[in-house]
Amino acid sequence: MRGGCRRLTRKAVCQTLMLTACLSAIWPFQGCVTPAEGGQQFNILSTQEEIALGDKMAQQIETEEKVLNDPVIQDYVRVIGERLARLSPRTDVPYKFTVIDNPDTINAFALPGGHMYIYTGLLKLCDNEAQLASVMGHEIGHVAAKHHGESVTRQYGYSILMGIILGDKSSQGAQVLAQLVGTAGEMRFSRVQEHEADRLGMDLLWRAGYQPEAMAAFMQKMQQIEQEKGGGRAPLPFFSSHPATADRITNLQNLAMQYPADLRANSPTYAERYQEKVLSRLN
Repeated sequence: MRGGCRRLTRKAVCQTLMLTACLSAIWPFQGCVTPAEGGQQFNILSTQEEIALGDKMAQQIETEEKVLNDPVIQDYVRVIGERLARLSPRTDVPYKFTVIDNPDTINAFALPGGHMYIYTGLLKLCDNEAQLASVMGHEIGHVAAKHHGESVTRQYGYSILMGIILGDKSSQGAQVLAQLVGTAGEMRFSRVQEHEADRLGMDLLWRAGYQPEAMAAFMQKMQQIEQEKGGGRAPLPFFSSHPATADRITNLQNLAMQYPADLRANSPTYAERYQEKVLSRLN
């Protein structure tokens, strides 16, 4: 484009090359900038660091929460998760799936590095396996797009997170870890990130053989709860990070329509299997 460039002096060229070399040397050890829908995504934690941070958080969560003592349900949920995770565009993290025994909490969330927790309150709300898979697919979508690493790095900074990863036992380290764990189930993502996780999650749902409309159907159930509580934001963790808005449901319905109508109509939801393996054991 005319008038868009200036002639650089030899000194300026040398300075630019030196800066580029320095950044190239430093950057592999401190994460990367990767493109994302709607702009750039900043994720300074490397994959190894993200996994290590998630492991620290998971250890803390599992000392504070009651893991469900039902190997049948745990194995059932794990198999669904692994079925979806095998199709994830991100395969460099070890996805792990754990059910928390809390029937009053309708929530599911993932941590940096692939840990995922599903509460029995959410299991009881689902009508079928496809609806549960839709929630899990959405959470895998957040992990695949590295939303967690980006969010916590922006909030706390790289050096503080590295201190936690390396075992910082100071009062500041303990306080930040407690904050990370305390807000893990209510992590807020941008509208663009939620849309990206929905898109990735529905693609996983479809390729895993489930009915894609299950994602919108589950969100409609959440919207009903929201309306029953007065139409405002309900005091449930799920609503903090996964807003059940009419616009989002419409978007999910539109996303589902990209798949062939005849195949969608014949896609299973596995309602009977879900009743046998989950609902009958929770009641």
